Amino acid sequence: MQHESFAQRSSKLIGLVLVLLAMNLGGCGFQPRGQAVTLAAVPSPVFIAGLASYSDLYRELSRLLKIADIEITSSADESASVLRISGVDSEARVLSVNSRNKAVEYELEESASFALRARDGRQLVETQRVSVLRVQYRPEVGVLGSDREGELMRREMRRDVAGRIVRRLAVQP
Repeated sequence: MQHESFAQRSSKLIGLVLVLLAMNLGGCGFQPRGQAVTLAAVPSPVFIAGLASYSDLYRELSRLLKIADIEITSSADESASVLRISGVDSEARVLSVNSRNKAVEYELEESASFALRARDGRQLVETQRVSVLRVQYRPEVGVLGSDREGELMRREMRRDVAGRIVRRLAVQP
């Protein structure tokens, strides 16, 4: 009878632990970021109200809803539900200043409220607010680079707001 070496037993144990961990993550509902969600409770087609069709938030919401197999319509009369977006806000607050009393760090916030109503007037999702916070460091040198970084950060924050709206729609009963 041959005995397994310590290395063989430990590698089998590590493999077993990894398999159990993977099964546990899958069973708890964990999904990698950016994965498509299922929007079974959202009647399609959807009309997005309260946003200009050329805004970043509208485009990102449309993209995410289409990925989830929800049709977007340009008319409330043709829709099965209306996703109303309101209170879209973009703020910047000073977090810290340097020795010359100049702001060098800002807290950026993007937020929006949303509600979903069926064509017959039933409220499918009550009004909820989502927001995303980030911190931006803006040194005195490299102002142009800081401005560009701020624009990119704002665009990413709007994507996050849209993603949070879609994820909240997905978990509604």
